[in-house]
Amino acid sequence: MQQACLTFLLILFTAICSAQKLSDKFEYKVIYKLTYKLDSTNLDESKSEYMILFAGDELSKFSSRAVTLSKTYEISGNSGSTSRQVVSEFHYQIIKEPETGKIFYTLKIPKMNDRFFYTEKLDQFEWQILPVTKSIKDYKVQKAKTSFKGRDYIAWFTPEIPISEGPYKFNGLPGLILEIADTEKHWNFEFFGLEELSPKISYKTNLKMYAETERNELQDLWKQYKSDPMTYAGQAADMNSGVHKEYKRIFTEIEESKNNRLELK
Repeated sequence: MQQACLTFLLILFTAICSAQKLSDKFEYKVIYKLTYKLDSTNLDESKSEYMILFAGDELSKFSSRAVTLSKTYEISGNSGSTSRQVVSEFHYQIIKEPETGKIFYTLKIPKMNDRFFYTEKLDQFEWQILPVTKSIKDYKVQKAKTSFKGRDYIAWFTPEIPISEGPYKFNGLPGLILEIADTEKHWNFEFFGLEELSPKISYKTNLKMYAETERNELQDLWKQYKSDPMTYAGQAADMNSGVHKEYKRIFTEIEESKNNRLELK
């Protein structure tokens, strides 16, 4: 009886540990240029940033180029701290695991060692594939449309790259999504380049190094940090109160102006 209990506990411990670790060998590296409009009151202003999708048999990982290049999110899986500052609007990683139907959303607070993650269901998109084709950088692509979180999207995918992947959380087409944009062109992912990795790149991450939370809680925490980074970092007490108040007002105004997020719902 005692031996049986020990065996059960060992199996349970192994399962818990393995559930905290994600690993794969990435076969594709896809670079997108994301052009976006964050301020709904100033739609004449757009910004752009390069984003990178890595895809393998079991996982995909999507993040900004700046986050990808930082040692904190090193592809080899070393999640150690680094002094290198990530300059990006997007500090998250989105890891899709189709077999389990899960998305792991990870976030590291800039200049801090605070790491968080939450899990949500992999979105099941209702795609309408249209009989329209064109070419994007020598790839034959086909048109498809869908709706997601309050926006309507047009996508162009290629069956020539037989992976059901795309930027951000987009997935589910019979081929890689090379371009996708909402119909108002507020969020536009353009194909920049693709590399078939040989040899494949090993990737692993240990979620035990992150504090697990819920989506709403992480959104609130991020908003608090962006609106008042000095208080979050414990530096407000060392500042003149008037200066701190003015900094907080400016940062809060900047954060509140970013009201045209990709996900409206």
